[in-house]
Amino acid sequence: MSTRVVSEYDNDSVVKHTKTSWSYAWGLVTPKDIDPGCESKRMNSVTSTTNLGYILISAITIGIVVPQTVEWECAPVDTPIEDL
Repeated sequence: MSTRVVSEYDNDSVVKHTKTSWSYAWGLVTPKDIDPGCESKRMNSVTSTTNLGYILISAITIGIVVPQTVEWECAPVDTPIEDL
């Protein structure tokens, strides 16, 4: 299961950053914010996914522990094109 948010489909970025985020106590203890390392306004896409193992962890702990994987891409800086 995944959810993806894309700001621009035509992207030159090939570097994907990934982090596993954990929330606890039915969401009362939220995970720390993730610093994407992108320049201001250069976030290109974000995908939040879960898998069978994460679903089992959530079910076994009755929602006390809920992991998810977050993957993001930073858009490259636009270089100005000079007129000839």
